[in-house]
Amino acid sequence: MSRVIKCAIAGLGRIGSTLEKDPLREKPASHAGAIFSHPRCELAAGADPSVEQRNEFTKDWGVGAVYADAAKMVETVRPDILHIASWTETHIDILTTAIESKVPVVVCEKPLADNLRGVDDLIRLVERNETRIIMNHERRFSGDYRELKRIIDETELGDPLTVSARLYMGRRRPVEKTIYHDGTHMLDVLRYLTGSDIRIDYVHGDAVSEGGGLCILAAAGDITVEWEISGGRDHLVFELDWSFSSGRVRIGNGIFEVWKSVDSPFYSGFKSLERIHNGWSGTTGYFTGMMDHAVLLFDHPEKTSLSSLSDGTAVLRSIKEILSYTVKTG
Repeated sequence: MSRVIKCAIAGLGRIGSTLEKDPLREKPASHAGAIFSHPRCELAAGADPSVEQRNEFTKDWGVGAVYADAAKMVETVRPDILHIASWTETHIDILTTAIESKVPVVVCEKPLADNLRGVDDLIRLVERNETRIIMNHERRFSGDYRELKRIIDETELGDPLTVSARLYMGRRRPVEKTIYHDGTHMLDVLRYLTGSDIRIDYVHGDAVSEGGGLCILAAAGDITVEWEISGGRDHLVFELDWSFSSGRVRIGNGIFEVWKSVDSPFYSGFKSLERIHNGWSGTTGYFTGMMDHAVLLFDHPEKTSLSSLSDGTAVLRSIKEILSYTVKTG
């Protein structure tokens, strides 16, 4: 368990490598950064059809083993852990190659695919082989969301009753694009925090026009979920507002607030919410946590993935259901 773990990356663009150079992002901020910063791991190779991306990767990380073809890289390097950070439409093919090549652990970027074609075949292939898959829905590995999971599981604020969620990804991007980009994270973190599949009850709005929006009414177990996903804003928002029987948690990008029910300072005989936690202290460790989990699965093949292929598939099915609703475009 102490030997160096050989890692390779398919897809050397933003999430694969170059986001590490964003001065504002928490580090590590990419698959390359996560591998490079882990004391057990070696960044052994990278693959990308773009010669520019390959050259930039070599310059940034000092890795000379670069390939235009991911399958060739897997065949030659035989990585212990393969990170798939390529275009979404390539994920299933590269996953299939990795499984057939008996790569022990594969970390695959979200979403698993941009439709459900080929997913059932992939699931059957995984069931017949020993490769463990981690879908990089990163909030499952993030300290702030794991703290909220603890609060929910230990009923620290009572029972969770409702969630109001908002996702904005810029003024002009259509919902059908946004939902595959960051909507995957929203759906997955709801499943993670509640331990339940998402039931879609009602969808209204426009998923295809620039700046359009959807209002979605759903449920996760006994918890009611109200979700707005839309354009029209010049800013980014990823936020969930949880209401509990005795408190509230507001969590999102740069947000972590915890409110607790106390005797009201305003009204005799009533209770009010008092904010007891404002902001997350230190780093969330979202990429570090993912890498630690990948190493754990490599060292312990009997353990199961915290963010599995079935989790990634469940998100795709929810997206398909949401987009299958008849929406108004005027």
